[in-house]
Amino acid sequence: MHSTAVLVFANSSLEEMRHKPIKNGEALFNSLTKRTLKEVEKSTLPYFHITEEHQKGTTFGERFTNAIKSVFDKGFEKVITVGNDTPHLQSGHIKAAAEALIEGRTVLGPSLDGGFYLMGIHQANFDADDFIHLPWQNRSLLRTLIEKLEVNECSIFKLPVFEDIDTIYSIQRLSNYISTLPVLLLAVFSNCLNSIRNTVSYIGSSYNFLFLHLPLNKGSPVFVPIR
Repeated sequence: MHSTAVLVFANSSLEEMRHKPIKNGEALFNSLTKRTLKEVEKSTLPYFHITEEHQKGTTFGERFTNAIKSVFDKGFEKVITVGNDTPHLQSGHIKAAAEALIEGRTVLGPSLDGGFYLMGIHQANFDADDFIHLPWQNRSLLRTLIEKLEVNECSIFKLPVFEDIDTIYSIQRLSNYISTLPVLLLAVFSNCLNSIRNTVSYIGSSYNFLFLHLPLNKGSPVFVPIR
């Protein structure tokens, strides 16, 4: 039996739209979730997808903490958490996290907004009461978590920094690195961006030029994916 499991903590597209009102966002979040689950399955680790239907708690911190605890309660010793809003997440990042956990390290995948898109943690380092009270959905989250881990003398393994999708502006920024995005997401990205055609100068002929002529590959001078 595996001692490590993946927790996909991701709401349905309808619930996501309540908190991230992006025009044409339903198709976007459906595609993101589908792709995330595909990458998780490629890691070959057991996983649990917990949506709003099975989350317990009134605050985000309570719901996320209880979801992690539920996986530990199933007998797993290590949990890797991911969301559905990081297009550059690959199965290789999950495998690297699993390997680092085996080495006794805690894993963090930092996001540009001050949070994290992936966390790998051992049950011995998981204090539910303390975890609930982290500054969730705040720019100080990652810094605060790292400080607490360092106080507990945890060795930390960091993955590359990635952008996650919270607003239409996140999609705009990600489109600057269109050649690194998964091909299956390009169409839904285009639809979302076209919804603000009149306010974004590069949507139109310049964006179509990029969309049609840039090579679609996994490489990037900015992002450093793990193979």
